Amino acid sequence: MADDLLRFHELTVAAIDPLTDDAVGITLDVPPDLADSFRWTPGQHVTVRAEIGGEDIRRSYSICADASGGDLRIGVKRIPGGAFSTFATTDLSAGDRLDVMPPVGEFTHAPGQAGHFVAIAAGSGITPVLSMIATSLGSSDDVQWTLLYGNRSSRSIMFLEELEALKDRFTARFQMLHVLSREPHQVPLFQGRIDAGKLRSLLGTLIDPTTIEGWYLCGPLG
Repeated sequence: MADDLLRFHELTVAAIDPLTDDAVGITLDVPPDLADSFRWTPGQHVTVRAEIGGEDIRRSYSICADASGGDLRIGVKRIPGGAFSTFATTDLSAGDRLDVMPPVGEFTHAPGQAGHFVAIAAGSGITPVLSMIATSLGSSDDVQWTLLYGNRSSRSIMFLEELEALKDRFTARFQMLHVLSREPHQVPLFQGRIDAGKLRSLLGTLIDPTTIEGWYLCGPLG
């Protein structure tokens, strides 16, 4: 098992789903003989490798699926000049094969924990958080989550349908708050960037910090 963590395995791309104008969800088919090696704890990531333009390109992406039984899935958002993200969002197709290392990482949330947890995410930082929230809500009736999610606009929100489905399914235990930096909102609190001032305002109105068991923060570089 330890050796498996240090080497790549060739996996088939099972599906590619558009998430926004510049982001996709990539589902990878894990064969039965690799199932144990590719089990993950919510929040972990995988390293993927592909030859692009004659170069060996490697990138790490967080797993965004429910760890209790979901398919291995990553979210990729295209960044200007990004070799792999451009390839993944424009050229990669179902049936293609990628080299993938087994999941690793310590930014995790163990399923089954009770209490109220808050996740603050921005942009593609939602990917590990989605896995945490989906797995946690489905594994315990004694857990509650609040998600504060920052994006440029409603069109740029990754995994919006999945998040809305979780909200509908766990209405009493999942609160989702969107903050948009480039889209007007009738409530000023939900417009702009998530900075210290906005967080203080939210903590004073919609989130009671005395009830929080744990906090998770994840955003893209920059």
